[in-house]
Amino acid sequence: MKKIILASAFITALSLAFTGCLKDKGFENQKYGINDPDTQPPGVGFAFGSKSKNDVGLDVTTVIQTINDLVYINLEAGKPAASDIKITLSNTTATLLAAYNTANGTSIQALPLALYNVATTLIIPAGGRNVQVPLNITNTTSLDPNVQYAIGLTITAVDGGYTIASNLKNLFIVFGVKNAYDGKYSLRGQFHHPVGANPPANFTTTVEMRTTGPNTVKMYWPTIAAYASPIIFGGSLNAFGSQEPEFTVNTTTNAVTVQNVAVGAVTFYAMGRGFDNAGYNHRWNPANKTFYACWGYNLGAGGAFGGNGSSSRMWIDTLIRTGPR
Repeated sequence: MKKIILASAFITALSLAFTGCLKDKGFENQKYGINDPDTQPPGVGFAFGSKSKNDVGLDVTTVIQTINDLVYINLEAGKPAASDIKITLSNTTATLLAAYNTANGTSIQALPLALYNVATTLIIPAGGRNVQVPLNITNTTSLDPNVQYAIGLTITAVDGGYTIASNLKNLFIVFGVKNAYDGKYSLRGQFHHPVGANPPANFTTTVEMRTTGPNTVKMYWPTIAAYASPIIFGGSLNAFGSQEPEFTVNTTTNAVTVQNVAVGAVTFYAMGRGFDNAGYNHRWNPANKTFYACWGYNLGAGGAFGGNGSSSRMWIDTLIRTGPR
């Protein structure tokens, strides 16, 4: 089970910020919370309700992922709760999502109800100042990695005569789905084409590997804003059309295979031996987060280069992960 925990120091700071005498300008101009809790009715609000959205990254997995310290409510009062305070949440995803998409020109979708659960009744205990409950994401394997998903929650009731902070009553969470291989990479490449790349030239550029499944990623080249495989051809860095390499990792052995998944593709890859036909170890190295792969089309037997004369093509790529995208 994966547990995603927000920074505890930040949570502690938030807890302190929303308690005691809160007469700062943030409260006075309604940037957050209720005005001075010593002169206004004490109330409750989401600690992260002041943000237009809260971003969370998810793995592609059937294992439950637990997100802690995000569905987190503070008592905004000068004193701790004198008795238990019951707070009720409602799922308002449709309303909050529509408003966000309209305001920002986005096309975020609702996370299917069947894929998550969160308590809708929370209790700030007597003597306490806050409460949090986990948000559990049960399965992400059916989600599209090219789509963002959202959950919206609203505080709709609180007992004990407390007030719901109007500008902290909503919590909007946006999820992106990424597997362990997803990220930005430094690509050190070599490409052989008997006409325009002979002998092959070395090049370095930045690419992204984008999640397409639990153990697959597709190469995206930001330079041309498209899924593509960079090459040096005719002395220039560019890309062939209709070539979209997708890397598949064997999660047991870390062996890698590459295939062209471009829509309407007419060329399909074989794993190559390298330009010297001496053999190549196609793999993902989890220790240094690096892909090593050699592939091509119109290759000879066993992936030998030059198997079909001038129509033989081969890529040799080393991709070093530099961070998340």
